Amino acid sequence: MTTTTEHVPTAVLHLAAWAQGPAAERDALLEAYLSTLEQLADPQLLAESLAVGLLHDTPEIRRQALAAAVRLAPDLAAEAVGWALADPDESVRGPALASLAATPALRAAGGPSALHALLAVLGRSPDQIAAGAGNYITVADAQALASARTLLADPELAEAVLAELPVPLSADRLPSRLSLQGMRHIPAGRLRRGTPPGQEPSWGEPGEAAVPEVTVEGFYLDTCPVTNDAYDAFVADVGEQGHLWCHPDEPRNTDHTRSTADDPRCAGDHPATGVSWYDAVAYAAWCGKRLPTEDEWERAARGDEHRRHPWGAQFRPEAVRGLHSLLGWDGNTGLDRAAWLRRLNDLSLAHLPALTGAVNLPGGESPFGVRDLCGNVWEWTSTRFLDGLPLQPRFAAMDPGDLWGEWSAEVSVRGGAWSSPPALLTALSRAGKTLVTKSPEIGFRCAVSESEEPAR
Repeated sequence: MTTTTEHVPTAVLHLAAWAQGPAAERDALLEAYLSTLEQLADPQLLAESLAVGLLHDTPEIRRQALAAAVRLAPDLAAEAVGWALADPDESVRGPALASLAATPALRAAGGPSALHALLAVLGRSPDQIAAGAGNYITVADAQALASARTLLADPELAEAVLAELPVPLSADRLPSRLSLQGMRHIPAGRLRRGTPPGQEPSWGEPGEAAVPEVTVEGFYLDTCPVTNDAYDAFVADVGEQGHLWCHPDEPRNTDHTRSTADDPRCAGDHPATGVSWYDAVAYAAWCGKRLPTEDEWERAARGDEHRRHPWGAQFRPEAVRGLHSLLGWDGNTGLDRAAWLRRLNDLSLAHLPALTGAVNLPGGESPFGVRDLCGNVWEWTSTRFLDGLPLQPRFAAMDPGDLWGEWSAEVSVRGGAWSSPPALLTALSRAGKTLVTKSPEIGFRCAVSESEEPAR
């Protein structure tokens, strides 16, 4: 970022030059930067100094700069919120959405551009948004939904925006380090999709599949999701060896650092979160593995009995980490979609004392001995959400922000997360997330085909 105004404060220059280092160093520079912003009287200099933080590579700095922009520069805030709505990190988008919904002046200044962005991000029609229907699975989704409803309630704004709304667009591996240690064998078998016969579907379960039954070939699946410790070892190796394992389509300047790296609530034995689909694919290739298909994931979770939950037919709150774990209720309380969305909209990620929990939670094993398939984190798959075909991204020429609302960039995620109610903590629930999303609610595990099994 360069500026044309002379006498740029030293604290701003120091923050612009900081790329990586200890969290304490970042926090000290950020504190000095925010304090300096409070003292700037020149509107042009303030705008340029805010832009340094708003466009910084570090999510925490972008979050704090956004809050400062909303507070100190109303004229710039609408544009700043627009940038944040296209941010791949959900922990940056969330505060932008909250600011948009809560600030009348901001809604008036940035309403048209914000509503355009929200409709694209949500990928839903106004009628669906008004009804709260769709695959809204994370805290940021719920806050986006609330903001979209607020903006759509303004008839003049909604009419102007909807009249102009465009139609949405339709590595070579190194010598393998593959090891099957820590994986479970899933034998070939039939997968019967959908709600088990004789059971009533919950609101979190998809409708009947176009192809109700398929054969899944034998494969291996990680017993537990990839942990922060394991993922961080991969990031360190990329730092030393370079991007040797990365998907050729991944966005430019990707460094694979998870957006939750500085969050003390995300311990080393917790599932890796704050990673995009591209990050997960690169990690899997680093291990000589791949992401599971959606059918493989469901086969591993449901077994030959086609269970609703990995452990059986009935929900067991002690066997899964969900919204009930965070809010201290027994998990048996009925929570419909509208009530759950209200709960999510009221959650502030920054103020929650805990998010994920340690992997390998006992009592929730699938018939094949795979753990943690439901709850704690949603898990990336290699399957496109809307049509169920393998994801083969060709988005390298596009800016990541342009992918929101692009249906072919939506990946199926499975299993529910710490923010999910019981209705979504099943082996059937599924949702779609854009492949550049970095969320504290989405992680992954890896798979290996039987044909790739190392020689003994």
